[in-house]
Amino acid sequence: MQNADLIIKNGTILTMDSKNSILENGFIAIRGDSISHMGTGDMPSIKAAKVIDAKGGLVLPGLVNGHTHAAMTLFRGLADDLPLMQWLENYIFPAERNMDAEFVYTGTLLALAEMILSGTTTFCDMYLFEEEVAKAAKKAGVRCLVGEVLYDFPSPNYGSAGKGLEYTESLIQKWQDDPIVSIAVEPHSLFTCSPELLMASNELALKHRVPLIIHVAETLNEVSEIKKKYAKTPIEHLHSLGLLGTHLIADHCVHLGQSDIKKMAKHGYRADPGADQAGRDGWLGNRWMRIQQ
Repeated sequence: MQNADLIIKNGTILTMDSKNSILENGFIAIRGDSISHMGTGDMPSIKAAKVIDAKGGLVLPGLVNGHTHAAMTLFRGLADDLPLMQWLENYIFPAERNMDAEFVYTGTLLALAEMILSGTTTFCDMYLFEEEVAKAAKKAGVRCLVGEVLYDFPSPNYGSAGKGLEYTESLIQKWQDDPIVSIAVEPHSLFTCSPELLMASNELALKHRVPLIIHVAETLNEVSEIKKKYAKTPIEHLHSLGLLGTHLIADHCVHLGQSDIKKMAKHGYRADPGADQAGRDGWLGNRWMRIQQ
């Protein structure tokens, strides 16, 4: 008789293996943090502390939320249905100047409770006071890739942009060996970060071999602004600064031209809706990103 901590039986198991195998009337036995047995039909002789009868329901790996601002759960209902820049400049940025660490910690715990209820077990976050996001994720047992948002203008957390890079590096060093929390370098966007800040952020990410995360081509207004300021599309601007690469997670990417897509493809990005394994590339929703686990 073998032992396990948990058995899930009578489920339709989406294995997410290389063949996308589906096991009807399947079972999974879990010991510690690993799957010890998986199959169909009658289970081998395994004794478990807890047994769940899935009753034909789906059993699948935890979902991944590829881009969040978790603590903003507390801003629900604030200035809904506005254009992005009007929403940010007139409502969100002013509200965030009055935030503190406790606000972010509380908002993140609420977001994590909702993620767990939805089956989300990993999230990628960009926000302020990210030390609190890391602490909340650690408490909830949810895996995360998080980073402090960096701007040209002062932050209510760290102050000047230079201090933001120092704060980010301290997070990288503090959490570098944690099994749940990983840190990224996260300049906000091309319209809130100077070329100098973008390049400094990239250097920090490459130095510590961590992901670089940024909002890109989220609105037509952004594309127009970047073209007017730099005579380049957002992707061309990133490329000219040396930021395109497999370490970059570019969020949103709603408004890309064919030349932008080809340029990204040359740097290791590709459309693959089945991407779900460590080290594979993926197209998740409306954002280009390279899965890094």
